[in-house]
Amino acid sequence: VAGWTLLGRAYLATGRFPEAVDALARAVARAGDDASLLADYADALAARHGGRFTPEALQAVERALAIDPGHVKALALAGSAAFDRRDFATAVQQWEKVAAALPADSEMRPRVLESIAQARAEGGLPPGAPAPPAAPTAPGPATPPPSTAAANAGAVSGRVSLAPAVAAQVAPDDTVFILARPAAGARMPLAVLRKQVKDLPASFTLDDSLAMAPGATISGQAQVVVTARVSRSGDAIPQPGDLFGESPPVAPGTQGLAIEISRPVGR
Repeated sequence: VAGWTLLGRAYLATGRFPEAVDALARAVARAGDDASLLADYADALAARHGGRFTPEALQAVERALAIDPGHVKALALAGSAAFDRRDFATAVQQWEKVAAALPADSEMRPRVLESIAQARAEGGLPPGAPAPPAAPTAPGPATPPPSTAAANAGAVSGRVSLAPAVAAQVAPDDTVFILARPAAGARMPLAVLRKQVKDLPASFTLDDSLAMAPGATISGQAQVVVTARVSRSGDAIPQPGDLFGESPPVAPGTQGLAIEISRPVGR
């Protein structure tokens, strides 16, 4: 199960949706009572059909919510499915649950609130007060301030930029992979984000919510390395002609990393 889940999430993160569906289907067949796995499977099914929620995708979302009614990704997908079928009231209802579950500083929260406003406008629904953010965990007396490396033991964050010297070698729509991997041992990614060259410079946060497989988390590592790579082919596997930059080994919880994409793969 862990192997198929890891492979499926890697394919999903890198845009290889048919392969993601196949791998995640195998994982679901073996462990169909996992809400996160079912939500990822639904996500892959919808992505494979250009964002359209097929009956199979909807069934996976419903199964995920039956297991965990507060599962954020499953609620977000349920809202998107409702929006697509123009059931704007249900979309607002589901997305407001998502907004209420996210902390105030979540990068996802502003996008969710924007989606709620759009659903209200398109559905002719009256404006509503934004859902209050989830309460942050109160720090104890020994907890360091948020700016220190221990502020979030399950995350690394920073900013990725493209060196001016290589800007002419890439296209705006080229894929950018930002990933964290263990500094020692297996090089399998722990968490992956996908962007495009036109998004750069871009801030990023890689955390345990993006874990590719159970137990393979950033917080479980002594040190991680963050790599940013421009892939002209869109393939998750580095190819000749790709450009990259990476951080030195850092402890989980490190913030403010500055990664410049400047070197060809292989150098």
